[in-house]
Amino acid sequence: MRHANDPGRAMKLWRTLLAIGGAGCLLLGTQWVRRAELPKQDLVIDAGGCRVPATLLYPPAGVTPAGTVVLLHGLSANRRLMMYLAEDFAGHGLRTYAFDLPGHGDNTEAFSFSRAQKCATLAVDSLVRAGKIDPKTNTLVGHSMGAAIAIRMADLEPMNATIAISPAPMESSGRMPSNLLVFSASADLAPLKREAAQLSAAAQGDRIAPDDFAQKRAFELKSLPYSTHTSLVSDRRVAHHSEQWIMQSLFPQIDSKTLTLNLDLGTYETYGNGRRRLAGAILGLVGILLIFPVACAIAAKLSGPALVESPGTKPSVQLALVEFLVCSLIGVLILTLGNPLSFLHLYSGSYLASLLLIVGLLMHVLNFGFLMEYARFDARKSICAAILGVGTILAVGGWMNWQIDDAWLNFPRWLRFAGILPVAWIFCFAEEIALGAVGRGWNRALRFGFFGLLRAELFIACLLGFYVLANGQVLLVLLFVFFVLFSLLQRLATDAFRAHTGSAEGAALFGAILTAWFVSVVFPLT
Repeated sequence: MRHANDPGRAMKLWRTLLAIGGAGCLLLGTQWVRRAELPKQDLVIDAGGCRVPATLLYPPAGVTPAGTVVLLHGLSANRRLMMYLAEDFAGHGLRTYAFDLPGHGDNTEAFSFSRAQKCATLAVDSLVRAGKIDPKTNTLVGHSMGAAIAIRMADLEPMNATIAISPAPMESSGRMPSNLLVFSASADLAPLKREAAQLSAAAQGDRIAPDDFAQKRAFELKSLPYSTHTSLVSDRRVAHHSEQWIMQSLFPQIDSKTLTLNLDLGTYETYGNGRRRLAGAILGLVGILLIFPVACAIAAKLSGPALVESPGTKPSVQLALVEFLVCSLIGVLILTLGNPLSFLHLYSGSYLASLLLIVGLLMHVLNFGFLMEYARFDARKSICAAILGVGTILAVGGWMNWQIDDAWLNFPRWLRFAGILPVAWIFCFAEEIALGAVGRGWNRALRFGFFGLLRAELFIACLLGFYVLANGQVLLVLLFVFFVLFSLLQRLATDAFRAHTGSAEGAALFGAILTAWFVSVVFPLT
């Protein structure tokens, strides 16, 4: 006989409440997003053999554009990640184009740095020749790689102003861009800070007098405290100071205080809408995450009775930590000889997949006895894990693709996903063996901390590869924050499935689907 305080019944109640709250977040987030949307148009710019997907955002109805802005994203980013800046610019009266450069977002052409610069230049030139933008009133805004491209484009197509947000290191351009504003993050990588400082030295320091703007030689280096390389693209300070800079470049004869006052007055509605749209996008994502426990419970129920796991069926924590670190370091050393998964054609993603494969295989060899104990294939649980995993990436990817980031797999990325999935499963299964059964309460919390240490060791190996072995995999370092967020969410979701089913193999498959999706989405196509 079950009592009212039955833990299983209480858990069902909590899951139901979470699902109701998640559905409410989705509805409210959708409403906020739609209320705050500005008029926009998706298009493809054909220029000189380049096909550049772009989004054009218009100012609010009745507002005459003061000028135009072209946004260039960074390495491993896309135009959707630049939408916060794009909508803020458009909300303040600037027609704004955001591009997807080759290998990024909806652009399925092969990526290379030279190809990205060429296509960005040709796309802007095409818009100029078509009369869509006027160089005299246009501003190039780029982040990281996009900032380096924007600066180098000054050699070919002089603009009214250029804004470089944490510019990537590059070869010196032939000329200094007109009215150049540079942002540098306080927690940025040392090479990126040096690049910003070198630009300041080349410009001989800040020049922000009205005559400097009128003569197209204004310069300012803006160092922002409490910021990172990636946080700058959604930083209100970047948006507001960029708008001030653009207006001073467009109207150097008007007092800067008057321009700032006009921007502040206009910000009340446009910034409020932009903030509401961003909040709505995040709220909808939270809603999907809150609904996940119910979906997980349903999948577990369909998979049949839970398997019973023995808490001792795993290597000791101390041994696993040593093994994982050694395997990660060996993996980085092996990859100096060559990348076995280079045929995947993902910039840095192929390297990461190869590292996961090597670490996973070595961990299985070292823990072969435990592997044999876990090798009990359950088709029903694996099928349910696969359905839950694919459903999760479709739901999260679809929502993010609509509002936050390009997280939807197009056909070339689905092919990469299929190639990465078995590699990710080998790694995730090795990780599940090392972690052991999920447990409850304090033991579960300690296990989660142990998982964090394992992922930290993998990242340390990547750092050593970049800084000591000079393997050039800077993208693995720049994406640290995204790796951390993904790892935490992946582990919480995978543990939920394993706790419900007792299947380490099914949990590994579910985790592998999430991992393959993340790698396929984040890294540029080559």
